[in-house]
Amino acid sequence: MEPKHPRNIRIDGTRTSMRLEGKFWAALAEIAERTGVSVPVLCERILGGAHRGNKTSAVRVYVLNWFRLARANGVPRRRRARRT
Repeated sequence: MEPKHPRNIRIDGTRTSMRLEGKFWAALAEIAERTGVSVPVLCERILGGAHRGNKTSAVRVYVLNWFRLARANGVPRRRRARRT
């Protein structure tokens, strides 16, 4: 199991800490890049408003749904560079 990495994110002006696996942080960065926002802004959008409950679970579900929808719509996944 991959270790979780904590990061501090500001949501509605309040600092909060989230612990996600590195692959989820990378996925969030990719989604943020593709949508033209920063990771903190993306997290604020995911968690803002009426959200109640576990923040990390909400982010994981959002990431999963985003890539499922992108795949269903034929959006190609960004290819990672090969390690040599």
